[in-house]
Amino acid sequence: MRLSKLILHKDILLIHADIHSNDYIFTVKWKELDNKKGGEWELKSYINNSNGKKDLSQEEIDQLINQINPEWGWEQEQEQMQKAREKDVD
Repeated sequence: MRLSKLILHKDILLIHADIHSNDYIFTVKWKELDNKKGGEWELKSYINNSNGKKDLSQEEIDQLINQINPEWGWEQEQEQMQKAREKDVD
């Protein structure tokens, strides 16, 4: 899977991807979590640009979503930021 031509408009991301030598266009939307700790992309639509079909398996779709979603340790990051703030105050 090769991603190209990523176009971001507010919370919508348009992605061109080459999968098995076929050109696909994906539309994903940023989904913010209720607790405001990050978020993730969720698939809104996709199409095989060559034949107009939706012909990917759920596993292939999940692979794309996993590739573009961030993998941050929010709790660890918050702890590190708090320690840095406390150190600056001292």
